[in-house]
Amino acid sequence: MKIFCNCNSCSRKVYLASEAKTRYQLSRAWGITFSIICVHCRSKNQVHVNLVRAESTKNNMPIATTIGGGLLGILAGPLGIIIGLAAGGISGGAVTYNDNNDVKTFNNNYL
Repeated sequence: MKIFCNCNSCSRKVYLASEAKTRYQLSRAWGITFSIICVHCRSKNQVHVNLVRAESTKNNMPIATTIGGGLLGILAGPLGIIIGLAAGGISGGAVTYNDNNDVKTFNNNYL
């Protein structure tokens, strides 16, 4: 999950270097309102934590883990490939599910 706000001048996304999973955690670390400088237009912005949004970063995780599982399965032969592909797909799906839940939690809770 990545969190961002939109620049007040150019409206582009400005990603925040934070691992906060909720707006409450973000406010404890950065304050209720904080200043950022847009990396695109260099304007200074005052941001309230309720204007920060989250987006998923794990959209390609099932594909990557499935391919990784399949490649590892090659060492064990044809049955290993099938098992590796299945295990990789399942674990990637779980990571994506958890990431999407974190995004929903962040975006649906306000201070």
